Amino acid sequence: MIALLAALSAGLILGAAPSRAATVAGTVLIDGRPAGDAIVYLEGSDRAPTPTTNHAVMDQRNLMFQPRVLPVLRGTTIEFTNSDDIQHNVFSPSASAGKFDLGAYGPGAARSVTLDEPGEVVVLCNIHMEMEARILVLNEPYFAQAAADGTYRIAAVPPGRYTARVWQDGLLPVVRTVDIADDGDVVLNLEGSR
Repeated sequence: MIALLAALSAGLILGAAPSRAATVAGTVLIDGRPAGDAIVYLEGSDRAPTPTTNHAVMDQRNLMFQPRVLPVLRGTTIEFTNSDDIQHNVFSPSASAGKFDLGAYGPGAARSVTLDEPGEVVVLCNIHMEMEARILVLNEPYFAQAAADGTYRIAAVPPGRYTARVWQDGLLPVVRTVDIADDGDVVLNLEGSR
């Protein structure tokens, strides 16, 4: 009897359809030119957003935030390291980030903040007004940052209907609907203007 139940269970498991995931890839053009560092992201999966414990780093080097644009999943802790040989003060006036101020800190030090609300977060230095960066906090893990040639690739996207969006500082909204089938990958080229 146990052998029969084990055989039936194995048959049911082996007979189950494997979970499929697609890759969405393409090129982003803004005003006809490749949109390096644009963020392409998909919204609308049937899965509830999963809280994360991810960690990312935004460095301060040569009086610049590096990277200048950082996409992260909601719940990610961002560590702001200071690789310069002078003090910095990292803060954000963005309500979605809780309008944080990490205070002044010197070379080799680091401070961090966890970003729990989706949205665009402006990051500034109170000591060096020319320093500015953006963090895009997203609800779902289906996003990619375009390369210098405008190409992007989002892997492991489950089947379903999504809204594809492109974000770049100062960009007019680029929004498309895309259907992901369970039998193949999708090429999605996106174009926008300023």
